[in-house]
Amino acid sequence: MTLSDLKLLLSRKKLSKNTCAYKPFSYSVDKSALIDVKGSLDFNISQTAGLKNKTCGYLTMGKNSKLICDGNFVFSSGCRVGVLENAKLRIGSGYCNYDSKIYCFDSIEIGNDVIISENVIIRDSDNHKIGDKISAPVKIGNHVWIGMGAMILKGVTIGDGSVIAAGAVVTDDVPEKSLVGGVPARVIKSDVDWQV
Repeated sequence: MTLSDLKLLLSRKKLSKNTCAYKPFSYSVDKSALIDVKGSLDFNISQTAGLKNKTCGYLTMGKNSKLICDGNFVFSSGCRVGVLENAKLRIGSGYCNYDSKIYCFDSIEIGNDVIISENVIIRDSDNHKIGDKISAPVKIGNHVWIGMGAMILKGVTIGDGSVIAAGAVVTDDVPEKSLVGGVPARVIKSDVDWQV
């Protein structure tokens, strides 16, 4: 998909064959960026059915960046997604709730059946050097629930079936089927089994 294709399709609320963006929506996509959607990808979906969306969603993609969606994924109104130069964001299935932000400087992977609550921040970089690395990949497994206002920071792997409590700041890996919370997040309970 080229940048001109993106502009044309956006005016019709379509970013590509399987991708929709609902107004108000703003984007900046470099002509060398790749959007590859195998399922469906929706941006800026209104939180309330039947009401006009008033909060703008954003998509920014730098040179040679990649956004790959392997399943069906929805970004609610006000979400900001940034994939910087040469970075790759790969997502499976699930949704990202109102006003959440994903900033990919290098590599972020989000699995299938993932629920990301309101005001969550996921980023794989500090934007400045603290210690050895500025950026480190983030990997979120399958069937993960990330609570409201949580922050997932660089170098973190979250195991399948885990729950991240509201307001948690995750700076270390999370084992499978664990409930973590706090600042910094620590394991509160193991062998959790959550359902919607």
